[in-house]
This record gives sequence, C-alpha cells and structure tokens, in this order.
Amino acid sequence: MVIMDIEYSDCYITITLDSGEHLKIDTVSVPQGLLRKGAEIDIDAYEHIKEESKLFECKQKALYYIGLRNRSEHDITKYLIKKGFDKNTIHRIVKLFTEKGLIDDYHYALNYIRSTHEHKVVGNRIIEKKLFERGIHKSLIKKAMKATQDNKPDIERIYQMAQKKYNRIKGKDHAKEKVGLFLQQRGFTWDTIKEVLNRLGDNNNFIDD
Repeated sequence: MVIMDIEYSDCYITITLDSGEHLKIDTVSVPQGLLRKGAEIDIDAYEHIKEESKLFECKQKALYYIGLRNRSEHDITKYLIKKGFDKNTIHRIVKLFTEKGLIDDYHYALNYIRSTHEHKVVGNRIIEKKLFERGIHKSLIKKAMKATQDNKPDIERIYQMAQKKYNRIKGKDHAKEKVGLFLQQRGFTWDTIKEVLNRLGDNNNFIDD
C-alpha cells in the first residue's frame, strides 16, 4: 500500500492511499519518517494509521458535541454510539477527555442543580432522578446535592405555584390533599409540602390564573 498524497493543516494530516482512502490523523499520531509521499506501508502501519484516523474522527465528533453545551459522560458515550463508533474507541476518547477535564460529571451535576433551581420550581428529588437518568453516579449526585445545599427551596415560588393549582381545583373534594400530591410529584420533601399547605390554609386570598 502506497501513500499517494499528504496534506497538512494546523491540527491534522490527511493521508491519501493508493486504495483511494483518505485518512485524517493528529499530527503527532504517526512517526514523521513514515509520512512521506510515495512511501510504501505494510499492513501493521496501515492498521495503526487506520486506528488513529478512527480516534481522530471520534474525538472531533465528541468535541463538537460538548461544544454545544455541557455534557455528561453518559451523554457523550450515547452520542458516539449513535455515530457508529466502537466501544474501545469511545472508551479511549472518554478517558482522554476525562483526564483533560473536558468531561466532569461532578461539575455537570453542580451546574445542573444550580440551573434547575434558578429556572424551575421543582424539588431535589426530581433533580436527583433527572441526574441519575443522565448517567451520573449516585455518589456524585449526593456530593453535588450536599455542595449546593444552600440552594434551599424557594418557598414563595412554591407557594405561588400551589396557589394556582389550588385555585383550579378548590371546588373539588380533597383539594388540599391533591395540591399536596401535586407538590410531591414535583419532588418536594414533606417538610416543604407541609409548610406550603399550612400557609394555604391560613390564606383565603387565592390568586387568579
């Protein structure tokens, strides 16, 4: 097998073989002495270049994906599987990105918790469930929740949401109990639910939708 052409860019090399293949690799992936136009390569060298090309493509796909927004290891792995990469290649890229700090599930969890508290009215149980569904390990979820424990539930926002719910169903049987179930489904603890329900019971001036 013969190298027909070599094109250099800032971060990769494109090798064209006499088979018609175009393989892109990192500039540091193959010894420079091997890379010259007209050089003949054996099967071992070809397999090495092929493997490095696959790693380069996988890395570029992963960089693009995490460039859109913060991702968990689970997110990236799932994305790369869909793109057709094998498990060994994905494992090597995930390991590389983790070592470089490009994948950090703990900080992913921290950011998710803070963003959710800021933009949504949901309890910690829902947040924990969502993080677990995103493949974050339970120990990291627990650590992140503890680190953000100052982000206590905004009782006023929860109360306003409960008021609206109560307003829609207050003519029905067991209205307050249904509001309590609604808040439970939103992931709030019983202490928070009890505080809100007690406040509803003391306030008859319910807001309109």
